[in-house]
Amino acid sequence: MKEQLKKYIAIRGYVETDALFVTVDNTPLSNRALQNRVEKYGKEAQLKGVRCSCHTFRHTFAKLYVQQGANIFELQTILGHTSMEIVKTYVNLFGTDVRDRHKEFSPLKVLEQKR
Repeated sequence: MKEQLKKYIAIRGYVETDALFVTVDNTPLSNRALQNRVEKYGKEAQLKGVRCSCHTFRHTFAKLYVQQGANIFELQTILGHTSMEIVKTYVNLFGTDVRDRHKEFSPLKVLEQKR
């Protein structure tokens, strides 16, 4: 992703805004316009069985972040949430991924090994 963003910035060129994505007249792209573009490109890519949206990207990032072993408290900070309850909805803490991680790191595993 980093390399793709570098290419985009090189093509886009210098603009007098802190916005990453800009319109053809170099004004910041609105949130709604960005959402529309993501949905449009998802349709053009003929993605099936998943909603292509900014929210889906955010949710997928959160889930993959935790699946790779990251700390959910760090994730909470990255996502900018004040409540852990909202973070739980992103990573589906009661799903099979968490159960698998629990089995892997459960204190009971240590007790079983000592027998």
